[in-house]
Amino acid sequence: MSESADLAGTPQSLWQSFAEPTDTRQFGSAWLALQCAMIEGVTGAVMVLGPPDTGPFLPVAFWPQQQAASALLAEVAGLALQSRQPTLLADATHAALAYPVILDGHLHGLVALQTLPRSDAAMQDLTRQLQWGLQGIDAALLRQQSGHEQATRERLMTTLDLVASAMTEQRFAPAAHALVTDLAIRFDCDRVSVGFRRDASTSVDAVSHSAQIGKRMNLIRAIGSAIDEAIDQKSLLQLPAPATQLLVTRDHAALARQHGSDSLLTVPFVTGDLIAGGFTFERSGTRPFTQDDIELCQAVVALCSRVLEEKRLNDRLLVARIKDIARDQLIRLTGPRHYGRKLAAALLMLAVLFFSVASSTYTVGANAALEGAIRRVLVAPYDGYVDSASQRAGDVIKAGTVLATLDQRDLQLEYLRWASQAEQYGKQYQEAMAKSDRVQVNISLAQVQQARAQMELLAEQLARASITAPFDGIVVSGDLSQGLGSAVKRGQTLFEVAPLNAYRVILDVDESDITGIREGQHGELMLTALPGQVFPLVILHLTPVTTSREGRSFFRVEASVGQVSDKLRPGMEGVGKIAIGQRKLVWQWTHKLVDWLRLSVWSWV
Repeated sequence: MSESADLAGTPQSLWQSFAEPTDTRQFGSAWLALQCAMIEGVTGAVMVLGPPDTGPFLPVAFWPQQQAASALLAEVAGLALQSRQPTLLADATHAALAYPVILDGHLHGLVALQTLPRSDAAMQDLTRQLQWGLQGIDAALLRQQSGHEQATRERLMTTLDLVASAMTEQRFAPAAHALVTDLAIRFDCDRVSVGFRRDASTSVDAVSHSAQIGKRMNLIRAIGSAIDEAIDQKSLLQLPAPATQLLVTRDHAALARQHGSDSLLTVPFVTGDLIAGGFTFERSGTRPFTQDDIELCQAVVALCSRVLEEKRLNDRLLVARIKDIARDQLIRLTGPRHYGRKLAAALLMLAVLFFSVASSTYTVGANAALEGAIRRVLVAPYDGYVDSASQRAGDVIKAGTVLATLDQRDLQLEYLRWASQAEQYGKQYQEAMAKSDRVQVNISLAQVQQARAQMELLAEQLARASITAPFDGIVVSGDLSQGLGSAVKRGQTLFEVAPLNAYRVILDVDESDITGIREGQHGELMLTALPGQVFPLVILHLTPVTTSREGRSFFRVEASVGQVSDKLRPGMEGVGKIAIGQRKLVWQWTHKLVDWLRLSVWSWV
């Protein structure tokens, strides 16, 4: 079969349609006609193509053209698509062969031929002929993919170049002007404009090839109305309007009529959840916007609008930023969706209301240390040496317990010396009495009294050589066990003793809380060594003594412990809380911050 009666044209036109097809249907018709012309006995054929693997796979060409596929062709095509393998079916009058089109492991469709019955060898020849013919389909698919990839690359490069031109400038106005000018050049437009929605209308921010837009108010007002028209309808608008566009284009028609634009295209853009503005493209003459132009414009606008919006927001004054943030948050709270945000805001309001009304006892916390109510200092009665030490710091003692003794040998020798001197002076006194020597009598009597006074002093010192506890208590400080035989000076502190039944608490209260502390207030004490027990406190005295620690000042406050336990020991530390009175919860949590702000503001004003 050299020509096909079902196709208009000559075989030369078929080869031209096969080599340079305008669409898939023309290619499929030409390929089926050429293939069926090469194979004898073909009564029908169909080409099925679709998106790789996913489908749907639909017929794109039949042979003969005006004849639909037979039931046998439809059945063999369905089996081949399902199995992805060459499939052969036959009945009493015809045989059908379906061969899938698989490229790079992906199923693109199939070709099915229906022929008169033939032998197995002839069917094998038919299969080989079909395999050779499928190479033409593979080549066409590869050309199509290459064309799509090339178009995609060009579109991506154009988009990236335009985004780069918008990002080159730091400020919003220069960036917007550079972008619209580049858009006008790239898309062969007479004018490209961009505007952002502010309040209820759009303000035109930049027009291509025009550094100043304020002097062309009529044009700017018309462009803004056209962008508003697209934003209000939330859709892309094109003029002349295609048959599928059932939207209002009154403002676009007015812009075209008043300012000489024959083709208009407005592409709105979205930032966040709202339509924030749009781009308007204008051409004159017979240059309408094609579908490829529209898709490329949409891609460029989607990316570049975010860059411009970021620069516009950064150029705003601080007051405007705060206003916009507050407005956005208000819209989210009062508008649709954002149910989690609404729930959180409601819970926050309830919490603020509750804590503004509710009140509780306000307490001031402070680090606390336990001290004995009395602290007796035991000192060395004379210059000497340590002879023994039976007690040291931390030992619990009874009244009269010997804590340490001093060496008495020097005192004893001194006592004996003065005793012999007293006896000698006594003899001299008797001799002077016998001689009636009044002068010598007075001298000897004075010497005797002096010797006896020294003996009494030494006796008193010998009595104090043993350092004893004045009362029941605990040794707070002092340890002579490591210094036996060492010298001590008269008045040197050897031990400090405190009772176990009387304590006071020293609280370090921060200077910001001291104004609320009064004598007689009650509180509680918890010690680090006894975390499971709370002791009552009563404030006794506020001292003007302050200490500085970690850059802050603390006042020394003395309190008494209302409940004494045998587990208490001087030197224990913990935390004390002083009850000030009833205060609002919100005041308790914020008053320190408020006081700090007042002080900071006052220091600067």
